[in-house]
Amino acid sequence: MFSLKFAFSHFLHQHKAINRHGLHSPFVYRLVDEVIYDFSEKKVYADIEKKLSTGKKLDGTDKLLHRLIADAKAQNVWVLGKYQAVKQLVIDGSATALSLKNINKPEDWKDSTAPDVIYLDAKLNPQSAMDYFNKVIPRMQADTLLVVDNIHHNPLTKTTWGIMTSHVKVTASVNLFWLGLVYCRPGQVKEDFFIKF
Repeated sequence: MFSLKFAFSHFLHQHKAINRHGLHSPFVYRLVDEVIYDFSEKKVYADIEKKLSTGKKLDGTDKLLHRLIADAKAQNVWVLGKYQAVKQLVIDGSATALSLKNINKPEDWKDSTAPDVIYLDAKLNPQSAMDYFNKVIPRMQADTLLVVDNIHHNPLTKTTWGIMTSHVKVTASVNLFWLGLVYCRPGQVKEDFFIKF
């Protein structure tokens, strides 16, 4: 995945991005301070790694996904389309009473349960990412979190991320370069945050 274009894109992001001290949104400040920048080791990480193939370790985005789901106190998590097996282990290990639903077929959309967290890997679903987004955005509530993985993987995923964040219902987006967070919080002024991670 490493290329000069990717490295340059990461450099530009880091140059533009801020840390928690440059934030003026209490909601995003708390998210960054207590969740995104919580780099402490947790027992659950080792428990999840025991279930992985020999020698595999969780990376920073896997650990962050766990923290985001735990922070949301999620009971219903939807995984849209294709995903890596490690992500399912991370999601399963994020809460004790968690309902995980894989959304792959048209009949899966008939579920009337509102998701608390939605996970989408833009790299593994490049052509269908926008379709998934357009179907799920009406179901997002004030506290629903959409996590979009690999938002800078290639020009298509970057464009997709840009379209998602410009949607009229989206009020807050957090670009961490490796993944992005989308919120639809009524009453909040629309802002796009670039955070160092």
